[in-house]
Amino acid sequence: MISQLAGTVVTGNPIALAAAAIAGFFIFRLLRNLLSSSSLKGIPTVGVPNYPFGFYVGAWNYIKNAPALTQEGYDKYPGGVFKVPLVNQWLVILNGRELSEDLKKAPDDCLSMPSAINSMLHMEYTMGKEQYQDPYHFGVVRNTMTRNIGLGFPDMRDETIAAFQDLLPATDDWSASPAMENVIAIVSRISNRFFVGMKCRDPDYIKVTSEFTIKVTQDTAWLHGLPEFIKPLAESLFGHLETHTTAAMNHLQPILEYRLEMDDKYGPNWPNGDRPNDMISWLIDGARGHPMRRNIRSLSCTMLNVNFGALHTITQGVLHALYTLAAHLQYVEPLREEIESVVEAEGWTKAAIDKMVKLDSFLKESARYEPGTAVNVLRRALKDYTLSNGVTLPAGTLIGLPIMAQQHDEQIYENGDSFDPFRYARMKETAEEGSNIQMTTTSTDFLLFGLGRRACPGRFLAVTELKLIMSHILLNYDFKVKDGVRPDNTWIAVAGSANPTAEVLFRKRR
Repeated sequence: MISQLAGTVVTGNPIALAAAAIAGFFIFRLLRNLLSSSSLKGIPTVGVPNYPFGFYVGAWNYIKNAPALTQEGYDKYPGGVFKVPLVNQWLVILNGRELSEDLKKAPDDCLSMPSAINSMLHMEYTMGKEQYQDPYHFGVVRNTMTRNIGLGFPDMRDETIAAFQDLLPATDDWSASPAMENVIAIVSRISNRFFVGMKCRDPDYIKVTSEFTIKVTQDTAWLHGLPEFIKPLAESLFGHLETHTTAAMNHLQPILEYRLEMDDKYGPNWPNGDRPNDMISWLIDGARGHPMRRNIRSLSCTMLNVNFGALHTITQGVLHALYTLAAHLQYVEPLREEIESVVEAEGWTKAAIDKMVKLDSFLKESARYEPGTAVNVLRRALKDYTLSNGVTLPAGTLIGLPIMAQQHDEQIYENGDSFDPFRYARMKETAEEGSNIQMTTTSTDFLLFGLGRRACPGRFLAVTELKLIMSHILLNYDFKVKDGVRPDNTWIAVAGSANPTAEVLFRKRR
């Protein structure tokens, strides 16, 4: 049989060529996984049956049951490590605070976040190769954007009111709303009011930014199953990157051409101080002196990537919080009372939002309880790296922390498996002076935004928008979910999502 197949391949039979290519690919994958397993043989495995091709059976099991299998490994190896199979590689999971600190402190040239994220999101195909190789916008978001949140807050508040009026008008009778569809549109408008000004009200531009965010996650899923040599062709034929980049350029090109022309003439100091204080200006500042950054295509693609970071995080945060609150209406009045009291004293300002302690606690607890992923804080070992417990991670190893299991650990949180909306508000009352337990604070006990130097650079904007949106909903609407039951999350491997098809019922607040 093998000799017959070899003979037909030599004569150029296309079916045989395809069969041989597919067989060769799976043999290559099998050999690579066997070699990888050998280098990680000292690390215990969870979810893989002990027979030929067990890796692939385990990978399929992990796609279906990642939260449960991650919890199994967390319970079985407390303070230790274990590995689980992904479609194309092993994922080594580090349990507990001590190993989380190891990951936090590891130098970037040992444990790399960009390399890990690229291997999971296939950034060169889904988000742009230059975004992976030169992510200068992270620094822009972390520094310039964050410093300007207070200045941009009045516009974001104005856009919150306008977006809800347009997309979710308050009615006297109950009306069902497709939650994810409306929330992503509202978040996109508010974020882009801060990023690009009134362009945020162009429905086609909002469609482009929203669809890009959705397509990144969709394309990531199917690209995982393909060999590297096929991915460029597959993305060019079936992917979204070029389509959405061109669409963004069509919207942004006139704005960018004018801004670049003015920047060439005046730099950041325009006559009469007329330069817009927005994301486009901040990115142009970051691109100054770098020709590869300073062109229409690159800047348009970077704007899409900035939108992805904001829209995905904030949309999921709002949906998880809204679904939970709509199923636990007893928490509505305490939140309303705090918001009304703070706004009466402070008005609608960034400082007022920061003083909404119960709302911050509710949102942080929502993210602790439903973090939207089973494994977070991903890194890839660029060289052999030894942890504090003596385990050595070989170069090339993909590593992560078990966010859901760790954030539910009852050794860390009292009644960690129960939702307690004002848990952090009580902690703040008894905390030592100067301690910071707000949602934006990262720690080994709260991993949503990562750890250390590589923590999410946009978390301050994300939390501000979360509070702004939820406070607007609380003060202006009554809401509920059907039968009072929280809609189930959906899962594919480690990636969870708030229910994408659920409806929430709204009416004007009474």
